[in-house]
Amino acid sequence: MKEFYTSVVELRQPIKNSFLTEPYECGWANEALFFLTIHPEQADFTQIVVRPKISPDGIHWLDAPGETAVVDKPGMIAIAQSHFGGWLCLELSLSGEAQTAMITLHLALKG
Repeated sequence: MKEFYTSVVELRQPIKNSFLTEPYECGWANEALFFLTIHPEQADFTQIVVRPKISPDGIHWLDAPGETAVVDKPGMIAIAQSHFGGWLCLELSLSGEAQTAMITLHLALKG
């Protein structure tokens, strides 16, 4: 039987310009699914580039293989990861005049 765990990594977190989410240790999992919500009540950006980051130790980070996601409006997106080290996080880079947003991030792990 597979193990499954969902964690709230960020909850209604205001972000500005560029932001790195809290790292999460998940080396036991075979797959990970980020659910990123951008709340409409604080969304003053043109777009957000969302890039998954991977790490073997939670200290040294590099871009995960694959595509980045681009968000241009509030709402929820899902970002899947299947090949990662022991740790995961997301890097968000905002563009636009004010470059501000509020996010909630869930991480669902299965292994």
